[in-house]
Amino acid sequence: MKKYKASGFLTHLFVSYVLFISILILLGSGFDRIESYLVAFCSASLSIVYLCYQFRRFFGFNIFIVGIFGFCTKLLIGYMFWQFYMWPDYFSNQNSIMVFDHYEYLYTPRSMEKIADYRIINGFFSVPLGEVVFQGKYFFINYVMSNLFMSGNVNLLDFSIQSALFSFYTAIIISLMGIQLGCTKRQAKLIFIIALFQPFSFNSAMIWRDVVGQFFVFMGVYLILLSSQAKFMKAIILLFISALLMAFLRTVYIFIPFFLYSVRYLREGINSVKRGITFLTVSVLGLFVISSTNLTAFVGAGYSSYLAGAANLKFILLLPIDFFRAVIGPFPWINWFEFTDNTIFLISNYFQAVYIVVILFFTVRYYKLYNNDFKFYLTLLCFLFLTMSVTGREIHSNYFSFSIALLLPISIRYLSIKRFVVSYIVVFYGFIVLNIIYLSLGFHGSSLGANL
Repeated sequence: MKKYKASGFLTHLFVSYVLFISILILLGSGFDRIESYLVAFCSASLSIVYLCYQFRRFFGFNIFIVGIFGFCTKLLIGYMFWQFYMWPDYFSNQNSIMVFDHYEYLYTPRSMEKIADYRIINGFFSVPLGEVVFQGKYFFINYVMSNLFMSGNVNLLDFSIQSALFSFYTAIIISLMGIQLGCTKRQAKLIFIIALFQPFSFNSAMIWRDVVGQFFVFMGVYLILLSSQAKFMKAIILLFISALLMAFLRTVYIFIPFFLYSVRYLREGINSVKRGITFLTVSVLGLFVISSTNLTAFVGAGYSSYLAGAANLKFILLLPIDFFRAVIGPFPWINWFEFTDNTIFLISNYFQAVYIVVILFFTVRYYKLYNNDFKFYLTLLCFLFLTMSVTGREIHSNYFSFSIALLLPISIRYLSIKRFVVSYIVVFYGFIVLNIIYLSLGFHGSSLGANL
């Protein structure tokens, strides 16, 4: 595969997003729900077409058909969920209101709307400091997502278009990682396809931060990869940008790039004066930023929630079991049939759990055969997310499941779509069998597995 400048394609990725937002702002004002949705759909489609063209120009292969198919499929599933459960008469009655009062579906859009209203009055790049304090760790991602409402329209189903578009961007970033790590055109395209069809992103109408936030975390990881091959000053800049991008989803992630950077230096050894000075400079800069700002106080709240249960013997003894519970997701699957506010979201989590097991299986099987040293850092990063998902007061498998696609570059050399699909079907039916056994033994309703 021919050499390319990463910054060149990342520029086109940024242009694609600017194109999406610009069309919304210029054409979306004063529209009703149908018109607003159509404008958002057309602007997102145009952004995808533009990026697919640039992808083919840079790398010599086409992702357009798969990209558009995945994008439209997610919108269709999102609309069905919206129509039959969330807001049945959304398009037919312009005065109707949402019938589902789940906290996530109320807090997130209201927070986005407040930020957008402030920015419309005070300027596109203005920051409502009061909302920073009030929204806390949610502010950064809500600020980015508020671009959707900068036209003045607040039509919630448009959110599904934004989510589907960002899931497309995420698949692009994963395939870029594969290309950077030496994958062939075929392998990079397989990475794109498998990453695009992550089950947790299929219901595009779920108004939560993770699908959009996943892109920023993965972009941060990609910048870490680029920093490992860059000169000193460029590497420092990339690490700081990476940290900020990761913090968009959860502020607790802000130290991850510097942690991985430190591990790399310690693992490879500080075997020269230049490397020693570089490592010392990074450490001093990091300590200066921490000590001269309120960063520790701001991030501290996030860490306290993650580490709330980590300082006791019970947590340590149960850690292997908790890891397993985080990997398999919300088990048993019978929980969905309760159809409550907390269980309606579980279907995509079930399919994502199968997705996780399949990728982990191929990663473990072919880990030794993959000779790129960056595999260690991808694996370590997924382990960090896995640990964070179990160190809180309860297990949040979503905090880990979104990261699993990072492992695709490790095993993709030994995969085909057919092999992945067949393995997925086998694991899926394996979960079905486990659920049947679980129910047959009378465990449902007991304390065993109640919080899985």
